[in-house]
This record gives sequence, C-alpha cells and structure tokens, in this order.
Amino acid sequence: MSAIMADMKTKPAAKKSARHAASAPVAPRRVFTVRELNRQPQSVLSAALKLGGVHVQARSGERFILKPDPVPQPETNSREEFHHRLKEMHARMSAEGSDGFTAEGWETFSKIIAGET
Repeated sequence: MSAIMADMKTKPAAKKSARHAASAPVAPRRVFTVRELNRQPQSVLSAALKLGGVHVQARSGERFILKPDPVPQPETNSREEFHHRLKEMHARMSAEGSDGFTAEGWETFSKIIAGET
C-alpha cells in the first residue's frame, strides 16, 4: 500500500452540521381523503373538533362534511326551582349555625358550598 493511500485512510471525514429552520405552527387541515379517514381517524376527528367541521373527499371528487355533534345544553331551571334551592341552602346554613354575613358566617357558608359539612 502506498503512503498516499495510507494517509487517506487515517483522515476522518468532516461532518457538516445541518441547521433546520424553526417551523411555524401549522393550521389544521380542512380537507382530508377517505384513505386518511381510514388510516388516521383520530387526526381527522381532532381537526373536525378544533375547526367545527372538515371535508372528506372521495376519489370520485365528491366531498362530505364531517362535523362534531353539538353537546345538548342543560335546560335552565325555572324561578321556582331556584327559589326552592335557595330556601334549602338557607335552612342548611341555619342548621349549621351560620349567623349571617359575618366572617365566621362566610367561612361556614363556604364550607357548605364546598360540601365539607
């Protein structure tokens, strides 16, 4: 082996350090394919939940809308029910020994609301 060849083997190759640019946050996609819906359903459903709905496009070009089902809001209570609950809370406060809106009364009231008593 020649001296030149021996010298070539002993020199390590210089490594280049690659610097990647910081990527900006990507907005969720609005159009997905049927294949993506089949292979990655969670990402499609997450985007639909975040955006309020997404399109799923078939190979034939047809688009379908995928929207999350809205959660039904609980019915608002009537005034009579609210008044009844207020009377019950007042009775519980009196039974616990609350003496109105003093500092001790507020502590007792807070404990009753928190369910500590």
